[in-house]
Amino acid sequence: MMDIEVRTRVPDVPAVLVRLADDRTTARELISRAVEEQIRELRADTGRCRRALDRQYLSDEDLRAQAAAGVIKMPRPAPPEPGIAEEVARAHRAFARGTFVIFVGGHQVHGLDEEVVVRLGEPVVFLRLVALAGG
Repeated sequence: MMDIEVRTRVPDVPAVLVRLADDRTTARELISRAVEEQIRELRADTGRCRRALDRQYLSDEDLRAQAAAGVIKMPRPAPPEPGIAEEVARAHRAFARGTFVIFVGGHQVHGLDEEVVVRLGEPVVFLRLVALAGG
C-alpha cells in the first residue's frame, strides 16, 4: 500500500490522501482516485463541491467564449450532488485536452494509460494550465 497526498491551490478543493495498492499505476488511475477522494471530502458541502469542480475543469473553450461575451464566470450550480463516475470522466477528458498535466518524480505523464511508478518521497504534481493573455 502507498498513500499519496494530492494538494491543489484551487480554492475550495481540499487536499486528499490517495491510497494505491502498488507503486505502479496509470495517470487514469491517479486522476480517478484523486477525484473520488476530493468528492468524498466535498460532499459535506455540495455548493462548495460544485464550485470547486467547475473551477478546476473550466476549459479554454469555455474561457474564450465567455471572454468574447465580456465576462468570465463560473457556471450556475448544476445537480446538487456530483456523481463520482461523471466527474472522473470529466477529469479524464480535461487531462486528455491538456487542461492540466501530471508530473511524477519530476517527469511529465503524457497519456491516460501511461504507466507510472510512484516512489516514496517523490512528488506527484497535478498542474492546472492557464493560457496567458496575449500569447
